[in-house]
Amino acid sequence: MLEILSHQYLKNFLRDQSINWNHIYSFGRIISKCIENDSTYLVNSEIFSSYDWLPPILISLFLKEEDSTFILSEEKIQFIRQIQIHSFKNLGFNFIFKNDQFIFAKHHVRLITIRDLLNDPNFLNLRNHRVVYSGVENIKQDLKNHFRISLFKNDWTRNLKEFELINKEFIKVYDSLKKKFFLRKVLGNSYINLDDKEICYFSNFFHENSFFSDKFLSVNRALSQGWACWVKLNNTNLDWNLYLQPIDELSLIKKFFSNNKFVFLSALRRDNFFQIYLKKHSLDIDLVINFKSNFEEKKISLYLPSKQLLPNNPLFNNSILDKCKKLVLFRKGLTLILSDDIDLKTNIATELASKYGKRVLLEEIPSFKNEILCSSFDWWIMNSYLIQIPEQIIIPLLPIPNMSEPINVITVSHKKKLSQDWFRDFFLPQARIKLERSISPLRRNSGKLIILDGRANKRNWGRLLLQNIQPSKQINYVLPFD
Repeated sequence: MLEILSHQYLKNFLRDQSINWNHIYSFGRIISKCIENDSTYLVNSEIFSSYDWLPPILISLFLKEEDSTFILSEEKIQFIRQIQIHSFKNLGFNFIFKNDQFIFAKHHVRLITIRDLLNDPNFLNLRNHRVVYSGVENIKQDLKNHFRISLFKNDWTRNLKEFELINKEFIKVYDSLKKKFFLRKVLGNSYINLDDKEICYFSNFFHENSFFSDKFLSVNRALSQGWACWVKLNNTNLDWNLYLQPIDELSLIKKFFSNNKFVFLSALRRDNFFQIYLKKHSLDIDLVINFKSNFEEKKISLYLPSKQLLPNNPLFNNSILDKCKKLVLFRKGLTLILSDDIDLKTNIATELASKYGKRVLLEEIPSFKNEILCSSFDWWIMNSYLIQIPEQIIIPLLPIPNMSEPINVITVSHKKKLSQDWFRDFFLPQARIKLERSISPLRRNSGKLIILDGRANKRNWGRLLLQNIQPSKQINYVLPFD
């Protein structure tokens, strides 16, 4: 019944709307079925990067007289607030919209970001609640950002008279540790990995002094639960900060997933990572559905130069610089060069700027069509919707997580203790999801993807990453490179 009714409402809604998505009615029917029963669904589609998919979901949630929560980005909530409220009123829905909630006579539909939901102290108490969760492709990073604790120098003091003596004592502890950490500093690395003795010291210290502040109490709880912790040195101010983060962030909200009814929406073309992520916590998805987006999908032109060097080769960096110079010659469209290696990214930008001047940008939004943009994968993923589709994307290094980051070192060590394949279980899925999200615009224009990392065709895992770039066609040369 919900399927038929939601289809009728959607049909009326689209009479006055200019939504160009051929699969919107099929999507609406599937979503109404998902919402009507208690199974767990995962729907994958690049359409979720747009706004066109919102009406079918909202209509089904309105018609289902049951309290529900719709998790989505702040930008999409703002779009609904400003653009779609009036249209839903015209359909005959009788509601009050207040504090991002559609309040009906018998139920309400809450719009909320994942950040605000996680900050709600009562969200873990929800039972048998209907939840539509969009943006699950970001779930790991969202949880990391939420749970990470940062303890700065000013957190060691309080501006109250009764804490004056304690402040002096804590600053002595802080300064003593500062000397110790800076003596261990390695040139070119600002992170300090803590040994078992140091972690034990911190555990005892924050346990004894958890009364001092909410931040101290949070650190004490995190250490008691075995969270990863490390120190970052600040060379400018000559101080240090303590960071803590759970190794298994999903376990902290597993109860939320197991106690409620979910429809998960991923903006990836195929999100195998999310399925595996849930399965490791015995959380199963009953059905996975893939929808095409609102553009004609074209094959990515994939080019891997022959005889590529491996990154551990001393000549690798010079080889990359030389190849990048050749690959940008005579290009009329935007060239994007992606690297998470800060030194390599900066060197490429500097070398190219010496020849092409202001055409070369380092993590800036381009203004013209033929510019050369150098950026990290994360910066590009966050800003790609503001930027024209590149003519070509050059990847000097595959986005394998960096072992210089303490959380990666600690996670690898933890997985080794559990006899788990840390590379295929942790590093490879992270690289795959980052690569997929970075190159997805090329499916719109059949743009070129050029991978200069020799591991792409010399390692089994590299070839596996290439197989997941779909749809694609391999090309044998790129003029004037060959």
